[in-house]
Amino acid sequence: MSVKVYKITGHYKKGKQRIKFSKFVRALNPQDALENIYAIMGSKHHVKRTEIVLTEDSIREVTDPNEITDQYVHTFTTDDNLKIPKKA
Repeated sequence: MSVKVYKITGHYKKGKQRIKFSKFVRALNPQDALENIYAIMGSKHHVKRTEIVLTEDSIREVTDPNEITDQYVHTFTTDDNLKIPKKA
């Protein structure tokens, strides 16, 4: 199995606001990517799994590396040298 990049889009509610999100994650399969999103959203934004709403085509495998906007995911996907870029 090889590691693939997935783009996951959806939204969650915070108070009366509906906040949209789009994340790129590296995972072996779509189920692992979804678990990774639940972990990220829970730890960084304190959102419970039940509050995350995913759209119909929310999990999609990314085949074009130029489409990846997350700097860290892009670096780990394209670079063989694997130098970790400094966060701005």
